[in-house]
Amino acid sequence: MMKRSEPVTLTNMCMIKKKDKILVLDRNDPVWPGLTFPGGHVESHESFHDSVVREIKEETGLLIKNPHLVGVKQFFDKNDERYLVFFYVATEFTGTVKASDEGKLTWMTKEELTSKKLAYNFDHDLPVFFDKNLSEHLLDGKIDQTY
Repeated sequence: MMKRSEPVTLTNMCMIKKKDKILVLDRNDPVWPGLTFPGGHVESHESFHDSVVREIKEETGLLIKNPHLVGVKQFFDKNDERYLVFFYVATEFTGTVKASDEGKLTWMTKEELTSKKLAYNFDHDLPVFFDKNLSEHLLDGKIDQTY
């Protein structure tokens, strides 16, 4: 019989919007450096919603309200285990932007963001955040598709 469960890494990422600006993180992580959106790992027994609220607070100092799930990215890591990233958008928040050890934070327009050096493959994630008709970015060794 086929196994019904598998090991998986659960993470999130959130595009925070303020009028025509987006909060962008310049990650200093050697494994995945460059421009992306803030986010992080879902902890054991934590809801996806609570995890994105917590991660954004930790990485930006902002308390987001009503984050909206807009899509998901999945790929298989170096151990061939599934890795999921839940993509959120938040337009409501309180607090003041305060950078963490993760990297520098900057408000940019979409045009500014797309003209810069992005984190590896993040250019393929961006359409899921901006196009309401897309909901998934699937990445594996052979295929890089957005649905």
